[in-house]
Amino acid sequence: MATEKKFVIPPAMLPETGMREVAGNDGKTYLVRNDAMFTGMQHAQGEFSEFFLALRDECRIFGHRCPGCNHIIVPPFEKLCPPCNFNKMTKEYVLDIGITVATPVIVVFAPARFKDEVPFALGYVYLATADNSFTDSALFLRMRTTQGAIRPGIFGKETPVKIVFRDVRRGEILDIFAVPQSELTAAQIAKTPLLESDLEWNRVETPHWTVTPERADALKKVVRSFQLLGERIATSPRAIKDLANWERNVEVRTGGGTFWFRIQDGTLEVHDGPHSGTANLVLTIEDPMPLLRWVENTLNTSGESLTSPPLTDFVIEGRLLLNKTELETVTRLDRITRSLRRDANAG
Repeated sequence: MATEKKFVIPPAMLPETGMREVAGNDGKTYLVRNDAMFTGMQHAQGEFSEFFLALRDECRIFGHRCPGCNHIIVPPFEKLCPPCNFNKMTKEYVLDIGITVATPVIVVFAPARFKDEVPFALGYVYLATADNSFTDSALFLRMRTTQGAIRPGIFGKETPVKIVFRDVRRGEILDIFAVPQSELTAAQIAKTPLLESDLEWNRVETPHWTVTPERADALKKVVRSFQLLGERIATSPRAIKDLANWERNVEVRTGGGTFWFRIQDGTLEVHDGPHSGTANLVLTIEDPMPLLRWVENTLNTSGESLTSPPLTDFVIEGRLLLNKTELETVTRLDRITRSLRRDANAG
């Protein structure tokens, strides 16, 4: 059976062939052509190959320890200990549990290779050792949560974590990632190695909110405004293009109730109430007012200053929760704000 080829840069990330006209500051018309720069390379893992082979083939992590000062480093970036007159260090396996050094950085805008994986978190972890201590250096790796997309508040300083190994490993640092121990059972924490398939993912639960009359009224306005937004998109070539080649059934759960919308063939179709089947994406936000301000801001094409942050900011801040790691739908919706204004003021 033939194996499907995979590329470092996915074909979907490549720009389409095209030429367009833009107006310069001098009032003249200029042509802008879509193009691309391509540089292929092979990256040798070098002296780290043994470390990555252990990740791939053994599902184990090792470091180097100095027999003199007892200093242990992971990853094993040194073989000789400088403080001990370059004493030869020895190989030592460490445990697959540890603590975070600090709150990890959440990446939202990533290079093309990782565009489909945002948002994701990057941080440092001190791994536990067999002598009930921690490594003296920290391992830099991905941080993930089983509860939807990564967001602020999942990790902090000295958060206990468990290292998880991907089911399919290639021999690189992406073969492993860290999850909070608080999301795991005692059996999962004790299991070595713990594989990605051992975990249940996308377990976002709707909090038990108090539905107030104010929130319910705000949600009715949100639904009506989103329906109007769908009508506006149908008359905007730029907005239609923003949603082109993208199909999603999105359920939006709020403290005022639930609605859902379908993106298909460049259109936005809005429905009251929960989705009758399984939605492709679930957005959760307690207060519907930020959504109302965003959609009203998007509908206002008069040229006034924007008063609402983009939906992407709500995700970054942790106010708008995603049930899985998929930011593309949100960023496409954010583009509509500018597209409607450009088409309304064209000519």
